[in-house]
Formats: sequence, C-alpha cells, structure tokens
Amino acid sequence: MAGKMIDLKNLNVQQLAKMKEQVYKEVSLIQDSLQSLKMAQKRYISSQEALESAKGRASGTSMMIPLTKSMYAAGQLINPEHVTVCIGAGYFLKLEINDAIQYFKRRVNFLVERMEGIQQIGLEKQKLQNVVTEVLEMKLQQAQTENK
Repeated sequence: MAGKMIDLKNLNVQQLAKMKEQVYKEVSLIQDSLQSLKMAQKRYISSQEALESAKGRASGTSMMIPLTKSMYAAGQLINPEHVTVCIGAGYFLKLEINDAIQYFKRRVNFLVERMEGIQQIGLEKQKLQNVVTEVLEMKLQQAQTENK
C-alpha cells in the first residue's frame, strides 16, 4: 500500500464511517472488475474451443459460427488452415488456426494472472474493511456507554 499509515483508533466516528464507505466502494469496484475479467476469460475460452472444434475439418464443411455466447450463424469453412480473429477495438488478424488457438490461450493466461493480482488486492481491502468496521463499532459502543 502506498501512502502513510493511519492509526484507526485516532479517527473519530465520522471519519471512520467515511473510510468504511470508501473501502466498501473500492471492494465493490474490485468485485465488478473481477466479474468483467471472468466474462472476458469465458469468451476467450469459448473462442478457443470453437477453433479447436474447427481444426482439421475439410474445406466446405458447414458449421455454426459463434457470434456471441448465445448467438450462432450458419457458415461454411472455406479455408480450414486460416481464420480471422477479432483482437479488439475493431481490429482483426488473419492467423493460422494453431496460432489463433495459441493467441486465445495467451489471452486466458494473461487474464488469469491479472485476476490473481486483483483478487489479492481485494482480499487486502476486505481485511481493511473488516478492521475499519470493528473499530467503528467499538467507537460507537464507547460513545453509547459514555452517554449513559
């Protein structure tokens, strides 16, 4: 963690509540990011599997081409040795089928590495969230006992 260390016990209830809210937002953002990466990973795996199923088929073979996870279009395999792969932002590459399969494997591995790093950050933020909540509850209990 970059930045200076803060002793949570020195913060007042309002500061702790604000910090708890901020950490909660960060944890939610991390969870949303992980979900997006998992969806991308599933798309890459699906594309890889589609290529592997097309590999070795004869020219002119009819097949269903995946457009999205749930939408397919009827198509015909014209050149079984080469495929066109969307690499994002409207860019396409014509690759040999084995190279395209390797491309998707590399993308999946890249996403897995990123997800592992983000998960680690998420765990640290959740621990911080728990500590802030505990200190806030302790401060609130102290304030209640002082008011009695």
